[in-house]
Amino acid sequence: MRLGFIAVLVSAVTAEVSTFFKSTDFDRGKYGPYPHKSYVTEPGLISPCHNIQQSNPMCDDGMYIMTSLRGDKVKPEWKSPMIHDTSGNLVWMDPSYGETFGLSVQRYKGIDYLTFWKGDDSLGHGEGTYIMLDASYKQVYNFTAGNGRLGDFHEFTITDHGTALLTQYRYEEGDWGIGLRPQGYIWDSVFQEINIETSEVLFEWHAYDHADINKSDFPSGSSGRNRYSGYDFFHINSIDKDALGNYLISSRYYQCLMYISGTNGSILWELGGRRNSFTDLSNGKATKFGWQHHARWTADHSGITLFDNGARYKLKPTVDHSRGVHIALDLQAMTATLKTSYINPRKIISGSQGSMQTLPSGNILIGYGYNAAWTEFSAEGEVLCDVHIGSQKFFNTGAVQTYKVLKFPWVGRPTRRPKVKSLGGWAYVSWNGATEVRAWVWKGLDEAGGELGVEDVRVERMGFETKLEVDCHKWNFVKAVAIDANGTVLGESEVVTVTCEEPGIFDIILKLMSYRWIGLLFNMTILVLGAAGIYSLCKCIIRRRGYSRLHQIWT
Repeated sequence: MRLGFIAVLVSAVTAEVSTFFKSTDFDRGKYGPYPHKSYVTEPGLISPCHNIQQSNPMCDDGMYIMTSLRGDKVKPEWKSPMIHDTSGNLVWMDPSYGETFGLSVQRYKGIDYLTFWKGDDSLGHGEGTYIMLDASYKQVYNFTAGNGRLGDFHEFTITDHGTALLTQYRYEEGDWGIGLRPQGYIWDSVFQEINIETSEVLFEWHAYDHADINKSDFPSGSSGRNRYSGYDFFHINSIDKDALGNYLISSRYYQCLMYISGTNGSILWELGGRRNSFTDLSNGKATKFGWQHHARWTADHSGITLFDNGARYKLKPTVDHSRGVHIALDLQAMTATLKTSYINPRKIISGSQGSMQTLPSGNILIGYGYNAAWTEFSAEGEVLCDVHIGSQKFFNTGAVQTYKVLKFPWVGRPTRRPKVKSLGGWAYVSWNGATEVRAWVWKGLDEAGGELGVEDVRVERMGFETKLEVDCHKWNFVKAVAIDANGTVLGESEVVTVTCEEPGIFDIILKLMSYRWIGLLFNMTILVLGAAGIYSLCKCIIRRRGYSRLHQIWT
């Protein structure tokens, strides 16, 4: 079905500002640690505002930014897997999932799915399940790791063979150190390859069985000495399987990558760390990385990319910035060469988390984990786009975090209808998750639902929520029809009553209080006014009763 009779073209604006450009107020914390916005049509959705520090058309590749926000200043009801476009507009979120990690697009049996982990991360690792949503955002898969155990959030990758690579942390007894009583308790790093349909374990590897626990770069301290704590000596945080059937894993606390035999689980070689197997042809720059994340083979298997944190929170950093690195490997000569470093212009240093993704264009996307920011570079290392979704003033405080920032093509076709709301002479419309909408066609209706015969109004889609000023005396009822770039109808909203009533003062106050700093100011004002009122009342009582001496003391 096509709409070929649209007569009026009008401009539209988003309901509220969702994107800032080089805003010093944003980064100085004027809007709080987590600047965010709400929506008239979706009051349950709170999404981050973006502060775009630098932009370039080379970043506008039609793909979407995938994040899963968390942090001390992100309320539980605000946490959600989120999709944004490269202009900073929300495309989709669903806070019903709560704490999530690693939102990605992965292909399974020829179908693209949104994939992520959901669960509890309070121990520094995760205990939860793996979720897969189809293009309509219907949950198709929700599964655990193998053997019915809960899985960890650090890795969830679907291989070319349709299996899943997963991480786990298992609480077990373990021995380390020298002394009369070396017995203790550990969080053993485990990875599995499993069958998604049956959860059958196809391969399993335990760090404690293969790595010398006494060679860990992370001291145990008092952890693991009783049943109430475990020593996380290895800390696995990524897995990548190659065409040879072997596994590349990252150990944060050994500060190295290990190449694991897919046959017997033995460690074939190590890159970086105390037992580095490679000759560094870049004067140490290729093998000296620390507390790293997200290691991946390059597409041609000639090298490795990773996010080099260079720091761990609660430990004094030895470098002044984190970086993405591309390391070329010669597996015959066993040499390593630093090919390219990717460094944020503000030299962000992140003591945990982080990601590095090579995009189809060859560009590199770096996410800064503990600090809610990302940068897209050219393959040669030139900064193209740089974005903050948390105030820079609060970097390195844990206020706003996103474990990974990834970018993928995605087509979302939700089955539920677009949402429309009329308020104060304006009509608002949104369709959570719909990626193909290019414009909205507004139709005026009578009480019986029949069209009024007036010209329809076409409004170009502008961000997540688009609004239109309507003639309250001409249109009593209204609905919105979504159309794509070819004019094809994608869906339509329910009919709503047009209202010209302005929101009351109480509604305005509630709206303002949704912004943290305004709510704080409002509460302080009420407190001061209340105190002044009580003081005045006490003075009046004192005067009436004639307690002049007490009054003098009071004043």
